[in-house]
Amino acid sequence: MTIREKREMEGLMTRLSESLESPVDLYMIGGGSMMYLGRKLFTKDMVVTSRREYDAIFGALTRMGFRSVRPGDGYGRMNLSSILEDDDGHRVDLFESRVCGKLRFSEAMAGRSVERFSKGGLRLCTCAPEDILIFKSITEREGDAADCESILRATRIDWDAVLREVTDQVEDGEDVRITWIADGFYALAERTGYEIPILKKLLRMADSFLERWERELLEASGDKPI
Repeated sequence: MTIREKREMEGLMTRLSESLESPVDLYMIGGGSMMYLGRKLFTKDMVVTSRREYDAIFGALTRMGFRSVRPGDGYGRMNLSSILEDDDGHRVDLFESRVCGKLRFSEAMAGRSVERFSKGGLRLCTCAPEDILIFKSITEREGDAADCESILRATRIDWDAVLREVTDQVEDGEDVRITWIADGFYALAERTGYEIPILKKLLRMADSFLERWERELLEASGDKPI
């Protein structure tokens, strides 16, 4: 992170902390986290874990001059809670609890995050590279694939943590997401030639889901599996 980037981030967070009317733990899940990893200029993809915190951040940003705008192309799977921009071109993508459709921001993700800023009632944390990979594997935004490649080349990934998180999400009812996650990691391995040690397990999980889904469709239609 450059000095300019650090100052810009801290300036925004200071203004946000001064505008808040109640305490909030705010988690950066995308480019902002990568900035702290030294990989790119930051964008502000952020998630909070409760409706109260979402309302608090939304209200504070509104008082700072931000306004809601519509999602652009590439957000079909993301189901954003809000995209907010101000007249200076600053942008915040704000989620409440769940990201990229229904993929939840879990307690384990919060536990792996790193505190970067604390002032007043605001605590800002950045997600671990493992969790950034999971989120970015199921988006369709331009640049996310390149971000994943950058993380792989620059960071030692705890693949066991990635597999545990994905497994927990699937077991918690987000099983349809495994097809997107597996496809995302497969495409990443194909593009980069990077060996992803958990890829075969992810693909087996996706195949298992698809087989079960097809079986349930047949049963619902009254047909018998061939």
